[in-house]
Amino acid sequence: MKKLMMSLMLVLSIALLAACSGDDNGNGDGQVTAITFWNIFTGPDGQEMVAMINDFNAQHEGEIRVLTQTIPSADFYEVMNTAVPQGQGPDVAIMHLDNIQRYASLAMLYDFDDLLSGSDFDAADYIPAVWNAGLFEGRRYGIPLDVHPIGLFYNIDVLEAANVEVPTTTEELIAACEALQTHVIHCLPLSSMWPSQTLFTASLFQNDGVDLDENGEYPAFNTPEGYAALKVFNDLIFTHGVSIPNVGVDEDLAFFRQGNAAFHINGIWMLNGIIESGVNFGTAPIAQLFGDTPATWAGSHQFVMPRGRSVDAEKQAAILTFVEFITNNSLRWANAGQIPANLRVLESAEFQALPYHSTFVDVSTIQFVNASPYFDDAFTPIYSRVTAAMTTPSADIQALLDAAELEGIQRVDDALGN
Repeated sequence: MKKLMMSLMLVLSIALLAACSGDDNGNGDGQVTAITFWNIFTGPDGQEMVAMINDFNAQHEGEIRVLTQTIPSADFYEVMNTAVPQGQGPDVAIMHLDNIQRYASLAMLYDFDDLLSGSDFDAADYIPAVWNAGLFEGRRYGIPLDVHPIGLFYNIDVLEAANVEVPTTTEELIAACEALQTHVIHCLPLSSMWPSQTLFTASLFQNDGVDLDENGEYPAFNTPEGYAALKVFNDLIFTHGVSIPNVGVDEDLAFFRQGNAAFHINGIWMLNGIIESGVNFGTAPIAQLFGDTPATWAGSHQFVMPRGRSVDAEKQAAILTFVEFITNNSLRWANAGQIPANLRVLESAEFQALPYHSTFVDVSTIQFVNASPYFDDAFTPIYSRVTAAMTTPSADIQALLDAAELEGIQRVDDALGN
């Protein structure tokens, strides 16, 4: 109840902010098109986004003005669920890719198709995998800002002292950890909680497994490929000693930041925090670290247009102008610890000169989950079983997969009303 009241109060404050901007098209004089924009960037990335918005507003002074509101990601979707049906949602917002199809299926988003058809917006400017991921039932509901994959951070000083190369396969990782035993306290600490679910998903794809069935409804991970994807973590910890057991959330990160670990796997969003630690480090892809097929889990922040507000053609055109400005200038977004989705930015000399981003991932290996409306119901039951596999020496991998599949089927049945 307390959280609901906080959400309602936030919706009210946002509605008052929108009212202060004048009528639906601007500040009351009919000249400036005002856009309300909600985002979830509360850290240094939020400061960078505000700076980019200020640049946009300065360049479009007297024509378009973006009014931004930051909502912590833990509250964002609850606020959306409350605000949009009441007509108090934003004109444009940032949404995690995993949620777009669910909100589109609930008719809570406008699609971009008609707007894009009359523009010079070029789909070829974007990483194909992330561009295609913004579709639902053949219509476009998301325009990508970035991709945020997981990758490998490695301690240069430790590896050089032991004359060890950066591993690219499971076998190379095991061999590297054996060679590093006398050079560092920890080799690759693996948290049994976050971000273990992203590691498992990457492993699933690297072992040629899939997350959901061909209809995007029921779990499809209970296969020989899924077995291999889950077992590799139990083996790495309890057979090969790559990690100590029972590493807590952020404990793995702390080991690396303190110089006490040779390797760390996490998202690109941790880059600035590791830079601040002072550790002499490099970055590398994890695309075949758990299996033979190159694949890297990634998420994405995407622009969406929530329904519920009166949005005319002029305002939609202004929204597209804003989105295009931000994505075309997303080299700055890389400084916030993200990888831009715009290929022209990725291929620029300025991006290639960045010391860590360009080596973090091969974008051709990025793979996204099947972000169907039923993804959370079908797939997330595996997460607690990943934890069990990483904390139980004699874990029954098949039993864990069976239990996760059964729970996922039951949850999808409930969601479908079966």
